[in-house]
Amino acid sequence: MLHRTQEVTEPLLQIKSIPETLDLPSIPESLVELSNRSMNALQGGKFNPRTVSLVELGVDDADTEERLDITASLSVGLKRNLLNPVREPLPIVACDASSVKIGETDTGMIFAIRAVAVRRQSNRILYNRWGPLLFHVPNTEDTHQFRDDENRAFGGLTLKTLRVLTRLRNHVERWVQEVLSESIEDGMLLIDGSLTAGTPDNPAARVNHILSTARSNNSIVVGISKSTQLTIGGKNILGFSNDEGAPHIVDITPLVEEEYPPYPVRFLGRVYVAKLSSDGFLFRTDIDRESTEEDTQLALSRLAGTDVIFHGYPETLRIAHIFSTFTANEILAIQRFVASNHHITLQSRPSLRRSLFGPFGTSRYVS
Repeated sequence: MLHRTQEVTEPLLQIKSIPETLDLPSIPESLVELSNRSMNALQGGKFNPRTVSLVELGVDDADTEERLDITASLSVGLKRNLLNPVREPLPIVACDASSVKIGETDTGMIFAIRAVAVRRQSNRILYNRWGPLLFHVPNTEDTHQFRDDENRAFGGLTLKTLRVLTRLRNHVERWVQEVLSESIEDGMLLIDGSLTAGTPDNPAARVNHILSTARSNNSIVVGISKSTQLTIGGKNILGFSNDEGAPHIVDITPLVEEEYPPYPVRFLGRVYVAKLSSDGFLFRTDIDRESTEEDTQLALSRLAGTDVIFHGYPETLRIAHIFSTFTANEILAIQRFVASNHHITLQSRPSLRRSLFGPFGTSRYVS
């Protein structure tokens, strides 16, 4: 049997498997109290835990944004600018949040929400993780009027439950963004998603506050979307030709402003399709609309030259997403925690589809 050995010459303190902890405020007490109140009402009930597979590394129940279509032709008003990476020191912070269904009760659903902030410095990466926060969201809508298959659309959530969950997750994520906008100076705040706001779940005033706070600290906010429902002429903006090998951006702000009035949905950022590396994918990229075109060009050039760009995606934001996503092991641990701390009886319900159809018992819905 062959054994390979390697001599370690670096000091042990310099060898790190995970980033160091970032010193940031604790999650607001009001959110902790809300979580405790929602869970304390479950004492002595029954709990149907979500089924997960240990081969699943990350489990995330993401929702999609509202579809917005621009009727203009793809060739109208589009300008492509090349990006030349600028390698100069730039403090970068990124944040992301995720929510996942833990299981069902007789009266609703139990969810977990977690948020993460990651900061890249010249010689190290720092992070902070808030959560998981557990919430029991009662399912108060009358669902008896619908068929069972229709009730179980979107993983068994009614629309009202989805709205409550979205509002809770957005509240946690915006709070983290507010904290980071206050803490970073002369740098860049990367957020997951767009800078579109103006709905009850995503108030424009809160996003404006984050943008103005970052601006006052001479920092800039950049939103990068992993997916988008924004289309032009019926075609998703990320379906644009990606034949151009060099990093570049395409400004579609004029088309967006022409198509949509400022209310109720508000585009609080300039909207781009960006390719940050030669081998990268295209991403919708929103930048504070108070920034000039020159500011935008410089900011994305500095991002491309400072951060590690993985397939066109900033590594700092990628780490934030990975650290916020729940693993299957974590979901199992939370289920056991709920059962022991709230004296709830675990009672798994049999899968009707699996019992009837075996391996063909898949849902017609995407979950």
